[in-house]
Amino acid sequence: MIRGTLEEVRLSEEELAPMRRLLPGPEPELTLPAGGQRLLRVCETLLDGNELRYLTECIESSWISSAGRFVGAFEERFAAAAGCAHGVACASGTAALHLALAALGIGPDDEVIMPTFTMIATANAVAYTGARVVLVDAQAESSQSWNLDVAQVEAKITPRTRAIVAVHTYGHPADMRPLRDVADRHGLALLEDAAEAHGAAYRGAPVGSLGDAAAFSFYGNKIVTTGEGGMVTTNDERLASTARRLRDHAFSEDRHFWHGYLGFNYRMSNLQAAVGLAQTERLQRLVAARRGNAEHYARRLAGVPGLTLPGERPEVVNVFWMYALLVEDEFGCSRDDLRRRLARQGIETRTFFIPVHLQPLYHRSHRGECYPVAEELCRKGLYLPSGPTLTEGEIDRVAREVARSAGAAGGA
Repeated sequence: MIRGTLEEVRLSEEELAPMRRLLPGPEPELTLPAGGQRLLRVCETLLDGNELRYLTECIESSWISSAGRFVGAFEERFAAAAGCAHGVACASGTAALHLALAALGIGPDDEVIMPTFTMIATANAVAYTGARVVLVDAQAESSQSWNLDVAQVEAKITPRTRAIVAVHTYGHPADMRPLRDVADRHGLALLEDAAEAHGAAYRGAPVGSLGDAAAFSFYGNKIVTTGEGGMVTTNDERLASTARRLRDHAFSEDRHFWHGYLGFNYRMSNLQAAVGLAQTERLQRLVAARRGNAEHYARRLAGVPGLTLPGERPEVVNVFWMYALLVEDEFGCSRDDLRRRLARQGIETRTFFIPVHLQPLYHRSHRGECYPVAEELCRKGLYLPSGPTLTEGEIDRVAREVARSAGAAGGA
């Protein structure tokens, strides 16, 4: 059971000791590069479409709250891009996943299966409902996707299981067909955490339309961004209607300030939606930029020994939200040493997610559980600058510095 939000969970040294080798070191300090080169951030937002024009319309019309025209227009345009009839814009990707779970009626007596290798927000959204988080490992590192291991899911189903959450990790779709079979066989809901996968596809179908509902994030580093924000996409009209009502304090349909059940204030503002609409108008171009980055990185890094580069299974379109790779022991310097060397050249990186079962908030409730693939991903993984503003010359610069670091034990 998760403790109250005001009580910080601190693990003892005895609890921490086994995971010390897995946890990333402190964030390295970025150094301003010499020669007039710019700092290369993990992701910079590209706002070169109708963002300013739409925002100006919001300001000039005074419609800046959630009641303006852009909320509905953004919902319609983005839902269509995700192959869905309905979109419910909200405050964040976490809020979107919570809304979807809440709209399904998931609560304290329920269990929800999800991967341990994901950002903690996935687990937190489940915990907000009072349901129990049930974890499965990632697929073997050779799978090219690092998504949840579908073969482990069925063994975790109990009479209390209500839903499965599949995460499309770093923009590579999870294997949804067998997950759909498992969910249907056991009468479970299947949700997509598509926070990182705008524009991705699985067997020809857009991500966002593959489960009963999906949750997208529009945080600043996402392929489509509104600064902060999220959306539920679904083809289930009843689920969409419930989620839409829940996000707005569950106001009564026929009487204002009359509330029959517990709702949330998860609304998206007209200002955010204006940016989101302008971004969605250029979705294919923004996806092409990420995929172009990945192609160029792959060409430059393919010959560097000791790196496992991201892949793309034949049945999917991977949008390579971030160019994520594994620093194997054969590389000659550790993942953290590589990060420090890159930071000294003005190149920002991020480590992979720390698995849910290692997080202080969840560790004790999953004591004794073992997820070796996720742990190795945590130990080895990082992602390089991946935003849509990168030039090929800047990718060359990053790749050159990575290659120079090979064999540099100790980070010298």
